[in-house]
Amino acid sequence: MQMKFAWAFCAVLGMADATACPLSTGVTPFQPAVGVAQPGEAGDLRPPEVEVVNVTRGVGTRHASCDDTGLLTVRVEWPRGTDYKVRDLGFEFRVVGDGAGLSIFPEGPVVGRVDGRRSEFLFMWRDGPPWEQKPLDLQVEVRAVTPDNRRGPPALLRVTAPPGA
Repeated sequence: MQMKFAWAFCAVLGMADATACPLSTGVTPFQPAVGVAQPGEAGDLRPPEVEVVNVTRGVGTRHASCDDTGLLTVRVEWPRGTDYKVRDLGFEFRVVGDGAGLSIFPEGPVVGRVDGRRSEFLFMWRDGPPWEQKPLDLQVEVRAVTPDNRRGPPALLRVTAPPGA
C-alpha cells in the first residue's frame, strides 16, 4: 500500500515539473512616478551601452520542466556624466523589424540586478527543442526610462544564436 502511494506521489510531482518552469529571472517591472509616458525623448539622457552576455537555447529533452526554455542575458552599462544613476532608471527592450513576434522581452520598462553603473537582465522564453527552433537574429532597441516616464535615445543590440546553441 505504501509503495502505491509513493508511486502516485512521484507521478504527481513529475506532472507538476512538466507544466511550469520554476526559474526566476529577477527582472521586475519599473514603476515610474508618473503613469503616462511623457512626449518626446529626454534630452539629458544618452543611449546605454549594451551587450549580449549569453544566449542558451532550449534543449527540449523534457528531462526537466525548463528544458525547452531559452535564456538570454543582457548587460546594460550606464554612461558617466548624466543626472541619473542606473538604479534610478528602468530599461525598455523592443524588437524592431523581423522577429517582433517572438516573446522574449516584457512589455514596458523593467529593472534588473544593479552593480555600480551596470545592470544585468535575464530573459526567458519558450524556445522548444532544437529541431523546432529557428535561428535567432534580432535587432533590439534598448532605452532608458526615467522616473518621470521620459524615454532616452535607443541603443541597438543584435541578438544572434543558431538552433541548439
